[in-house]
Amino acid sequence: MKSNSSIQSSRLLVEVRNGWQSARANVAPGLVIVFIAGLLAAAFYLFPVVSDSLQGLQRLRVHWGGWFSMAASAIGAGIIPGVYLILKGHARRGWRAGVDLFYTCFVWAASAMVIDRFYAFQDWWWGSAVTLPIVCGKMLTDQLIFTPLLGLQIPALGFRFRDMNYDLFALANALRTDWFIKVIVPMLVACWLTWIPGTLVVYALPLSLQIPMMVLIQCFFALEMAYASSKMNDSNEVWK
Repeated sequence: MKSNSSIQSSRLLVEVRNGWQSARANVAPGLVIVFIAGLLAAAFYLFPVVSDSLQGLQRLRVHWGGWFSMAASAIGAGIIPGVYLILKGHARRGWRAGVDLFYTCFVWAASAMVIDRFYAFQDWWWGSAVTLPIVCGKMLTDQLIFTPLLGLQIPALGFRFRDMNYDLFALANALRTDWFIKVIVPMLVACWLTWIPGTLVVYALPLSLQIPMMVLIQCFFALEMAYASSKMNDSNEVWK
């Protein structure tokens, strides 16, 4: 009979593999999106016509602040991937599809508000200069501290609650039974493979353009999270 530590180690390895499979299954489109985002960031500095064309977006972002972040994330990470999953048959049908879509938009909007404030904090803490040490420092702070402790917890809690049919008692039980191994680990692995290069691109831009760039990459990441969520539901049966 396996010891408890041996079982926990096995479960950890399985969930790391699930996170890796989630990212690997989407690695090609993910790299394409990050590459396109990098080209847009480079074009912003190299071609005045690009930076001039983005001034309207910057003014809109500054004027609406957090509301802009919430709306952009709800559309980019909620509506667009949600409709795609419905059309592909990977989401619940009927009225539940509408409820899930509305709730998913709400979760991404709430997450975007927190990210909006974190980006502002990063700009204050590290400064607004775009240099390699500052950009890398922001990325490391983001991915090694903010994301595991808060950034990933909000969508993870929100979508686990949705996948448990909005059952608070089931969610509370999930929080007591290997929340970190079963839920956070696979999502964190998939997150790092997308967002380590992604946040380098995001932080290479001025603060007013960081949220729009984040939402562009987040649209793809929302599909990754949907895949990871389905793998979590499957893996629950293995360890019962």
